[in-house]
Amino acid sequence: MTRILIAEDDADLRLLLRLVLHRAGHQVSEARDGVEALEAMSRETFDVVLLDNLMPRMSGVEVLESVQLLRRVERPLILVISALATRADIRSYYVRGADDFLAKPFATDELVARVAMLLDERSLTRPGEERAAG
Repeated sequence: MTRILIAEDDADLRLLLRLVLHRAGHQVSEARDGVEALEAMSRETFDVVLLDNLMPRMSGVEVLESVQLLRRVERPLILVISALATRADIRSYYVRGADDFLAKPFATDELVARVAMLLDERSLTRPGEERAAG
């Protein structure tokens, strides 16, 4: 089962994302801000992190920069979800290590599709893992 961390300060959106991703078959954990997200990533291994940018205590961009310093064999795939969606914003997410970006507001089926796409792309870069699991 895929492990996903939702780092989002909006409680209603966090709940919606948890329900949608759980229904799609994923195991979901939550963080209310950037500090909680980084703490969770240092304790546990996640396949995907949904990362809001505008959060208290530590922004998504600061989390992206800090994730690069974590001594993990396998870093999680990071999908930034943010209303800050200018070209400069999006470029800054990718430059700092984001794997994908989704502008708020978004359709939940688009989110599920993006998560699946990221996981599919990762499986292509690690041949044999799918065969071993299947």
